[in-house]
Amino acid sequence: MNQGLKNTGSFLASSAEKTQALRTLFQWIEKRYGGLPFDKGPAAEIITCDKVLQTSDLKRLMQHQATAIHVKGFYDLQAAVELGKELAHEAGVRNWKVSTSRGLESSDVSTLGEHAPYNVVAASPKGIRLQAEDEYFDGVQKELQRRRTVATEHGVRHRLWPLDLLRLSLDEAWPAGAGLARESKGKKRPYSGGLPRIMKGPTRWRKGFIHVDEMGILNPQKGLFSANIYLQMPDDSRENADALTPQKILDIWPVAIRSRWDWYRNALLLSGLSSQDTEDQMRLRFCLGDPLSIAVAPGDLILICAQRPHAAVGFQSGVRVSLQCFVQHNGLDQRLLIDS
Repeated sequence: MNQGLKNTGSFLASSAEKTQALRTLFQWIEKRYGGLPFDKGPAAEIITCDKVLQTSDLKRLMQHQATAIHVKGFYDLQAAVELGKELAHEAGVRNWKVSTSRGLESSDVSTLGEHAPYNVVAASPKGIRLQAEDEYFDGVQKELQRRRTVATEHGVRHRLWPLDLLRLSLDEAWPAGAGLARESKGKKRPYSGGLPRIMKGPTRWRKGFIHVDEMGILNPQKGLFSANIYLQMPDDSRENADALTPQKILDIWPVAIRSRWDWYRNALLLSGLSSQDTEDQMRLRFCLGDPLSIAVAPGDLILICAQRPHAAVGFQSGVRVSLQCFVQHNGLDQRLLIDS
C-alpha cells in the first residue's frame, strides 16, 4: 500500500477515535451533570408594546433580561397586507429559492431579493470570491433602492420600506444609535439591511424546526438578535380570512446558557440545534418542554435573541411572508449593526 495512503488512513482512524472519545466524555458529563438551565421571571418575558420600540425594552432584550419583544402594529396593517401579497406574487414568478441560513436554518425558508445572503457569498470558491462579493454589494444597493418605490397605474410612488422603518426605530431607540454593518476594510461598503423571507405550505416541520442562528453563551455585553416584520399569514389568501386575527408563528425557549459549564454539561443535546435529524429534533422538544409562543398579525414586529432555541411554526397551506434582518449587539456604547 502506498505510504501516503497508509498515513491518511491512520490519520482518519485517529480522528475518528478522538471524536468518539470526546463524545463518550460528553455523554458521561451530560448523564451526571446535564440539565438545561432556563430563565424565569422578567428574563423569560415576551415584552409586548404598541407601535413604537422603546429604549428600556430594547436594553432589556440586548442584555438578555427579556426573551423577546413583540411590537404590535409596528407597520400599518393595510400596507403590510398589500406588501405581503406583492412579495408572495413576486416569489411565485421569480427563481427565488435561495439558501437562507445565517447559521442553522430550516429548509422550509427561502429568501427573495436582488442578492443572496452574505453567508452564501462567503462560501463561494476562492477563485470567484471577489467577483461574488462585488455582485453582492451591487445587489445590496439595488435592493435598497428598488424596495423604496412601487409602480402604480399613475406612475412610480415612494413608500416607507418596513426594514428602513426598523433601522430608523433602532437608531432612535438605542443610546449609541444603529445602522448597517459595513466592511471593516477596503471600500467599507454596507451590508444588506435585510431580505424578504418566504415560507410555503405544506412545510416540512409541522411544529417548526428548532434551531439557533448562532451558538454562544448569553453575554449581557454582546449577542446576535433577529428581527422579523410579518406581512402575510398563511391564511390571508383564503376567502373571508380576517387579517386582524393573530396567528401563532413563533415558538421560543428561554434557555439560559450563561457559562461554559452550562454549555459543556449539555453539549450533546445542544449539538442537535445544528442538525435537521428527526431524532435530534424529537429529543430537543422533549428536553426543552413547553415553549413561549407568539401570535402576530400583519405589520407586527418580533425581536428575539437568535442564540436562544426557536422555531417558526409550520402550516399546511398558503404562504407566510416576512422581512428579516439580524442585529449585532456589541455593548451599550456601541452602535447596533444590522445585516442579513
